[in-house]
Amino acid sequence: MLLLTGYARAEDRACLRCHGMKSMAIQDPVTGGIRSLAIDAAAMAASSHAKLNCLRCHGPGFEVYPHFEEAKREALHCLECHKGNDKFPYALFESIEKGFDRSIHAQALPDRFSCASCHDPHLFHGLSRTPVADVPAQVHQDNQICLNCHRNNERIKELTGRILPTLKNTHAWLPDVERHWQAVRCVECHTGSRRPLDHFILGKSFALRDCVSCHSRNSVLLGKLYLYQNAENRQKAGFVNALVMNNAYIIGMTRNVWLDWAGFALLALTAFTLLGHGLARWLMARKRGH
Repeated sequence: MLLLTGYARAEDRACLRCHGMKSMAIQDPVTGGIRSLAIDAAAMAASSHAKLNCLRCHGPGFEVYPHFEEAKREALHCLECHKGNDKFPYALFESIEKGFDRSIHAQALPDRFSCASCHDPHLFHGLSRTPVADVPAQVHQDNQICLNCHRNNERIKELTGRILPTLKNTHAWLPDVERHWQAVRCVECHTGSRRPLDHFILGKSFALRDCVSCHSRNSVLLGKLYLYQNAENRQKAGFVNALVMNNAYIIGMTRNVWLDWAGFALLALTAFTLLGHGLARWLMARKRGH
């Protein structure tokens, strides 16, 4: 069955005569498992790499079939484009590379783990193009990247040689685990900073376990998952209004009755002090006049 090759550009259709078939797969020489080589043209057309043709990444050795063995063994180096292209901030991808090199995955599986282990270049689209209304879909996409391995005991055993505890056991401390996985991404707790594109993935011993970090006004999610909400607020409310609403308590807006009354009391005390001070100065001036 072909995976909607009508979505593909003319120069890619030759590739999709084979790779557009769902049954296209090989035995992975590293893990020994079956690895799919099928490409969904419709999903590719909706991905961040939609404008790239196949041979832009799969270069010399893939123009002919059968492909050269040397080409098939060659690993793709995503950062050759992402660090060497004026369209992308060099410092950002340099930081991503350093974070990835320190991550639990790269440290534990240095020869088996790469960008493509998590980010399928034929499907992936990044957070930068995700409006707030589409955040649930982004959460599902990003968490599925993690769950593809961490809910698959066979895959984990292929990579590590051992069976890990189930995710529900390791996350038993977290109330309503499934609901959290639907609302936030694994990386919100399993990265080492508030940076939105941090790739320094932490192991379970160092992952965040502080509920207040998310469930507060200064939530870490505002700098990660909801990074672009502030930009949308500025467009709708104006920069100054959005800044005030995001960073200040406003009587009647934040809807905390006790803080409202405390604010009113403070205003009344300030007004009483100013009036009292003004009255005292007026009485003293009148006394000196007499």
